Amino acid sequence: MGNFFVVTFVALVLSVWASGCATQTDIQAEQQARESLRTQIADAKASIDDTRREIAKVRGDVEEVRYRLDRLAKERVGSGPQLKILEDRIEALERQFRPHEEVAAPPPAVTGEPPLPRPVEPTPAARTMEPPATPSVPPARTPAVGPEEPPRLSREPQEAQEEYKLALRALNDQQYDKAIQQFRNFQRKYPNSDMADDAQYWIGESYFNQKDYNRAILEFNDVLQKYRRGDKAPPALLRQAQAFLEIGDRTDARLILQKLVNDYPNSEQAREARERLQALGR
Repeated sequence: MGNFFVVTFVALVLSVWASGCATQTDIQAEQQARESLRTQIADAKASIDDTRREIAKVRGDVEEVRYRLDRLAKERVGSGPQLKILEDRIEALERQFRPHEEVAAPPPAVTGEPPLPRPVEPTPAARTMEPPATPSVPPARTPAVGPEEPPRLSREPQEAQEEYKLALRALNDQQYDKAIQQFRNFQRKYPNSDMADDAQYWIGESYFNQKDYNRAILEFNDVLQKYRRGDKAPPALLRQAQAFLEIGDRTDARLILQKLVNDYPNSEQAREARERLQALGR
């Protein structure tokens, strides 16, 4: 009989201990569930905040596009027919020089801006025509030394830096065909590089230095079409205008110079453009 009571007491103790363990396990599971829920709520809140910031950014971009379109419409009042002629002539140049696309360049950034007016194929008379002696137009300002490595090149991968430097060295050595090929290779391999607009500009500069002005006009136009927000847009506009002057097309040169002054009024190139416009009699 005494053994019965001992066994019963031990069984009762074990039951209470097991019940306590189960309760502790349940409490830990509940705490883990609460922590998981808190994490999910925090992630959802962060996602909502990100979405709100994106919406605000899109609204800002829309307003900027509207402003630019309104400004461009005002600038084009009275010059529509000339700009249409300019677009037709650049398209004619592209048909002449680019039966097949040579460079797989990155897609243009979506900014909402209308495409830059495209300069026009010169008539046979214009191709042989020398720029008039009067009024005199200031000669093109070219650097005394070749282009230097831009500071932001150091942010590129090492392999990209080396390839860009090789192309730049060929340009400085006046090996223009080699420079063109190497800059194009750079664009193919690194289409999203911050140096892609520089590479495109130096391709145009290489053709300009070879006196292939029609082709230079097209290459500078690619800077304006594909990299319009890059820092090479103002010098590309100036060089494009200079190329038109070299083929005797003062009218389209004047249009390009005016666009440079309107779009980049505080740039160094705009100051030179104003001098040239004055010499051309606006």
